[in-house]
Amino acid sequence: MVMMRDPNWTGPGPGPMIDVPTPEELQQQSDALYDYRNSLLNPAAGGGDEGGETAEEKATRLANEREAARDLATSVKRQRDARSTIDTVLATYGLEGLSDFVYTEIIQKEIVNINNPDAIIFAIREQPTYKKRFAGNAARLKAGLPELDPASYIGLENQYRETLRSNGLPANFYDGNDDFQAFIEGDVSNAELNERVQQGYRAVADADPQVKAQMQNLYGISEGELAAYFLDPQRAAPLLTRQAQAAKISARGLEQGGIQLTGGLAEDLARRGVTEAEAQAGFTAIGKLGELTTQLSGETALSQEQIIGQQFGTDVAAAQELEKRKRRRVGEFAGGGSFARTQGETSGATRLSVGKAE
Repeated sequence: MVMMRDPNWTGPGPGPMIDVPTPEELQQQSDALYDYRNSLLNPAAGGGDEGGETAEEKATRLANEREAARDLATSVKRQRDARSTIDTVLATYGLEGLSDFVYTEIIQKEIVNINNPDAIIFAIREQPTYKKRFAGNAARLKAGLPELDPASYIGLENQYRETLRSNGLPANFYDGNDDFQAFIEGDVSNAELNERVQQGYRAVADADPQVKAQMQNLYGISEGELAAYFLDPQRAAPLLTRQAQAAKISARGLEQGGIQLTGGLAEDLARRGVTEAEAQAGFTAIGKLGELTTQLSGETALSQEQIIGQQFGTDVAAAQELEKRKRRRVGEFAGGGSFARTQGETSGATRLSVGKAE
């Protein structure tokens, strides 16, 4: 026996659950009735019975009962197949909790064609379980974005998941459907997500410790917060890419030139296309300027930003001022002025106000 809703119920509600023979049991009953009918039709079995029913009448009744049993068996099988189809469709979309509702309120009432999964899904769009599963659509509609159908919604989730997995993000990071809701609400494509990972998170996570330290210094982002920071849908991908590059430039500035850049200055260099290699060479050159960057009497004061700007070609006036200093101090040194001094070094180098001359 199996439990199912009473198919003959006409009252309000879905109707009571009743015991119904399985198709196999109904077939056995039908075969037994058929054999009994044949035994009655056999002359050796004798004429009528104690109830006054003739053999022919009994045979007809049994044939009708057998046909009814077959119809019931077919109905049970059809309903079992329908339930199986419903469960399969709903499971595909993560909506298993709506199985009873769909079966009793939609299929049994023949509201939609069971062979049309799209029609079934459309019929349950207003159910709380559906809205919760595809919660990102509500925010999309408010933002003027098109609603995603379930297949597209789930397909996008799967793309997100594969992108994060293939890029080696922590296994427990963004591992549930709810984790991707903000991406879908913000209309973040899988290509943009990949850019965030490649140009942002990976660029910093795989970098040397100085770059990670600069992310903490410039933006207050610790190594443990990197993934969440670069994958935050509220932050634009180009900004995140620029900040990752700024951290690299700033790390080279501190390492090669002893200069701690501000976030704004580092980002400006990144915006201008300065690479990490160019930053390393540029700050190395700045480090070699020595006392040339120190203001003496009669000279125009230069800020750290101006000194950096002259090196990377963003401040022509500062470059001209440094060139004037160099010529003036070289002239003073050649004339034996007070700007020259000798500092003993094992290499025999002479420290000058214009830098370091070997």
